[in-house]
Amino acid sequence: MPAPEVRADMVEVPAGPFVMGQDASDGQVGVDVTVDSMPRHEVYLKRFWIDRTEATVADYQRYLAATGAGAFPEHAYGTATPPGDLPIIAVDYAEAAAYCRWRGKRLPTEAEWEKAARGTDGRHFPWGNQWDPDKVAFRDHTRTGPDPVGSHPGNLSPYGALDMAGNAMEWTDSWYDAYPGSTLKRVAFGRMYRVLRGGSWESHPYQVRSANRFAVLPEIGQPSFGVRCVASG
Repeated sequence: MPAPEVRADMVEVPAGPFVMGQDASDGQVGVDVTVDSMPRHEVYLKRFWIDRTEATVADYQRYLAATGAGAFPEHAYGTATPPGDLPIIAVDYAEAAAYCRWRGKRLPTEAEWEKAARGTDGRHFPWGNQWDPDKVAFRDHTRTGPDPVGSHPGNLSPYGALDMAGNAMEWTDSWYDAYPGSTLKRVAFGRMYRVLRGGSWESHPYQVRSANRFAVLPEIGQPSFGVRCVASG
């Protein structure tokens, strides 16, 4: 079990199976359901803990001050001093992983992230199956950036994690590959791209579904890429 100081501001995800992925019955393939998130399949996970919110600007600034690991990604918000309660964005995979290690934690696997977001009943979004634009920071044609973490209390996963749909997209430790039982073939599959989850303030509604996947080269840190850590239980 992680130390109490590591568990602070985290929520517990119990051990057990859950339904990962989507099928054509979950929506229109190519519009709501992406083919790389098919098929649904059962995955068993050990207990773990996940951060209640995305890592914030203030969290990341403390990390940089303590480690001297590098400069704050000013291109994220266009200023060196954005509000501390905004999610840290524009970090690449290595930066996200290093931050989690400093916290005594690690990046989640795809399966851990998805279970923490949707629970065990196969729901489409953290709050349920019905899309609700009032619950999430997404691409609504007026938004120019993410909201402070935890601003949408209705965007709550079954385990109590906030903003797992939209706001900042979150790195996982998993390589982009086909799911068990899939016949899909892509040159991108393998140890080339890492997976991000959750969609962001730049994403369309279907992209913030809990099962949706984003494949990105690890060295890229776009202004929608953030981080949320886990700890083994």
